[in-house]
Amino acid sequence: MKTFALAVGLLVCAGAAARAADPDLSGKYEVVSGKKNGANIDEKAKKAKYTVTADTFTITGGETKFVIGYKITDLKSTPMALDMAVSEGPDGTKNTVAVGIFELKGDTLKIAYSLDREKRPKDFDGKTGYMIELKKVK
Repeated sequence: MKTFALAVGLLVCAGAAARAADPDLSGKYEVVSGKKNGANIDEKAKKAKYTVTADTFTITGGETKFVIGYKITDLKSTPMALDMAVSEGPDGTKNTVAVGIFELKGDTLKIAYSLDREKRPKDFDGKTGYMIELKKVK
């Protein structure tokens, strides 16, 4: 009985540790590539700079700035899921909500998202919605 209780205790602790190990997306990133509804993003979008904290993406490019809050909503899925909401941006974009997925491999962060809450992307092909691939700046 003690062995069983110990095993259950270890599993509970391991599960809590895994949950506490949310991926650390923080850092400064540059755009590698991107798509919007199947088309490659334009040169202006490729020059945008991304700064990621524990709960926001800040995107700057030219005179445009977006601050987007995000929350990782599913760590168990592959790729993992996140929900986003614009808190600061050009006219008409504030409070825009998106659902997405992400993948972090080394210094590369891929994000795919949709502005349609019912259509969370399942992959990073960028055929519908948006896909951006970022590389961490060292």
